[in-house]
Amino acid sequence: MKHAIATLPLIAILAACGQADGELNPGNWKNTMAMTKFEIPGAPPEVAERAKAMLGQSQTTEACMSPEEAKAGVRTMSSGMQQGDCTMEDFKQGGGTMSGTMVCKGMTGIGAPKMAMTGTYTPDKVTMVMSGEVTDDKLPGGKANMEMSLTSERIGECKG
Repeated sequence: MKHAIATLPLIAILAACGQADGELNPGNWKNTMAMTKFEIPGAPPEVAERAKAMLGQSQTTEACMSPEEAKAGVRTMSSGMQQGDCTMEDFKQGGGTMSGTMVCKGMTGIGAPKMAMTGTYTPDKVTMVMSGEVTDDKLPGGKANMEMSLTSERIGECKG
């Protein structure tokens, strides 16, 4: 009996070997992005209020993740979160946590060209917080500080 109990942890370790750290499960994924901070130092009160009104508003999308995309894992998923030509620098992952710096070129709209990213992951859920500074001559003081959160969660098999 002692021998059987001693082998249970080994079986659990071997069962986990089928998936590399950072690999995700293919299927239908729901992605929710929300602005959690948008501050414009030196902005007039009406501009600051408009920025504040953006907080908490979220955008939700669904997408089918193929087996190839799932195998590429959290690094590839993290790089694809921003619009434009983005790369992930200093990316580190392991044991369910990740961090890095997303650098984007050719961005339009709200977004920072360089954003710090931290997050957590399991094969069925990824959470990230991205923060950075937007510089634009049109902004009072020429800059704004922003932070966005993203949650991606597998919600089932791909549709259709």
